[in-house]
Amino acid sequence: MQQVLLRIPLKADWLPAGLPLWLVLLVIILALAAAMYAIAPLAPRWKIHPKNVQAVAGWVAVAGLVVGALAYFFADTGLPIYGFGMMLFLAFIVCNWVGGRRAEHEGVPKEVVQDLGIWLIVGGLIGARLTSLFSSGHMPESLWKGVIQFISIWDGGIVLYGAVIGGLVAYVIAYFVVFRKIGVSTLKLADILAPTLAVGLGLGRIGCFLNGCCYGQVAAADCPICAVSFPLSAPPRYEMVNKGYQTAAGFTLAADKTEAVVAQVEPGSSADRAGLKAGDVILEADDAPLSGAQSRFPGSSPVDNLDQYMGNFGSWPRGKNDLTLEVRGGDGATRTMTLRPWTLGLHPTQLYEVVSMILLFLLLTAYYPFRRHDGQVVALLMIGYAVHRYLNEMLRADERPVGFESWTSIILFVAGVALWLYLWRQPAQYRLQTRETVAPLRKSATTASNPAAT
Repeated sequence: MQQVLLRIPLKADWLPAGLPLWLVLLVIILALAAAMYAIAPLAPRWKIHPKNVQAVAGWVAVAGLVVGALAYFFADTGLPIYGFGMMLFLAFIVCNWVGGRRAEHEGVPKEVVQDLGIWLIVGGLIGARLTSLFSSGHMPESLWKGVIQFISIWDGGIVLYGAVIGGLVAYVIAYFVVFRKIGVSTLKLADILAPTLAVGLGLGRIGCFLNGCCYGQVAAADCPICAVSFPLSAPPRYEMVNKGYQTAAGFTLAADKTEAVVAQVEPGSSADRAGLKAGDVILEADDAPLSGAQSRFPGSSPVDNLDQYMGNFGSWPRGKNDLTLEVRGGDGATRTMTLRPWTLGLHPTQLYEVVSMILLFLLLTAYYPFRRHDGQVVALLMIGYAVHRYLNEMLRADERPVGFESWTSIILFVAGVALWLYLWRQPAQYRLQTRETVAPLRKSATTASNPAAT
């Protein structure tokens, strides 16, 4: 619903003319890094190892290069903060905190979970993006375009089950490289992370909702669930138009392409409310003419120019939800109007999953004290998520590997049930502490602390 949360302005009018902000930031941060590196030999005075200061100086220099590059490339538009990327970042922070607290409660250092989280998120993102690229059927034209498309996670295109596969591969590598030396069992770590994963999935789906991806089918008019409409820049708009369910902005154009003549206007649409009439001629769209050398696509007819601008060709600005038109009416007078169209009401499948993950998190947290063996909590996560995902897939309408996700849900469900039953048949590793079992322990502890009482 809000692809771009905000834009950080990167223009500094107070700087002398001709001096770009990116250069100023780069010089200042690199100078700071050089100063830190120079004073590193003095660090022992403050009981700090010089190599630690030098390492920090190196990271500051890297940060300077990144900041300078961002200020250079986004100088005109401002640095966009995307809703999807922000929710992924928030999920990483919250999951580390929740997982760390659970780990400490189970006697595992929280640093173990935090380190594991980095392995899992990197492996998961790689697996999710690779699955999305290979299953989309639209392979990039060149290696460079493939790299750009791969790292553009803010555009969505993250297949969850691909992330699961990538995360498992990353864990296997991390286990042999790092975690085998610690002595913490895999099933215990999985149980610690299980409620955390539910939290991360819920936050991630909020990011999907903000981005407009992973959307549902058109909701019936009498659907008891509150349907959600998405704005002009969201992916559902393209899908609804391509399927012929609706127009892009509430109007159609005449077949004659010599001029962009409005053929029909949808009653009650944003175009209708703005005063667009059948027979009006559209001259400009967002301050660009539809014909001539100054148009966005020179050589194209006015109709094709507008169609390519609003169509799914990558021309539409990300996060832009309005369309400003300059039209000429039947009386020859020109007027300007701004349209803010929305899609048909769709099932908010992203929010369905948010609710499901909240319930699943509560279930896993409540079940934790009742587990008999390490691994039963993550098995319950596998069962619960597989059931939700299989049912939710029936309502989704976005482009995705449907067969892969449905069959993976079935496999995940079977594996979860098998793991849970196998662990249930094993000797109990934990016993539920009831009042009857806790009272003798408290009595013995009191006796040990006060021998005179015996």
